Amino acid sequence: MNKLRQELQKLLAGTPYTRPPALRRSLREDFLYASDLPQAADRDAVESFLRKAREAGWHALETEGWIQLDKVPQDPPEFPDIPGPEAKCCASLLRRHPGPRRTGERERRMLYKATEESAGARETVCGKLHREWAADLRTHRPLPDVETYWFEKEEREDADQADRAR
Repeated sequence: MNKLRQELQKLLAGTPYTRPPALRRSLREDFLYASDLPQAADRDAVESFLRKAREAGWHALETEGWIQLDKVPQDPPEFPDIPGPEAKCCASLLRRHPGPRRTGERERRMLYKATEESAGARETVCGKLHREWAADLRTHRPLPDVETYWFEKEEREDADQADRAR
């Protein structure tokens, strides 16, 4: 269980409910997780959870009996042992095209959810990003602000070692 999911599980565990609420990856692109807490708890408990989640830095939106939850991830939930070819292409594009960057929140959210799901889902997202970024470069649009360690385990480990050496 990754750090962000653990954080939400802890918040949910501190909320009274009639049955344990579900916590799932959100089907919405602009949120990481969704909980059916409104279906499993009374209104006061839901309001208390929403307040605590927002105080902890989560963007929370209640809609259609679910609470959509988002916090832009700064680090991947886990690293695959061997990056796939599409992940390597994404890292290569980022290294070869430095310069001004646009926000990378959408991309980090996509990668986070896919990495949590499976290596195959992660590689599928990397393929989609690779195609999008190639099109961006052809139209002179900046690439997103996503660090290469989202794509290559070794890159993050090297960066962590360099940070510790400073």
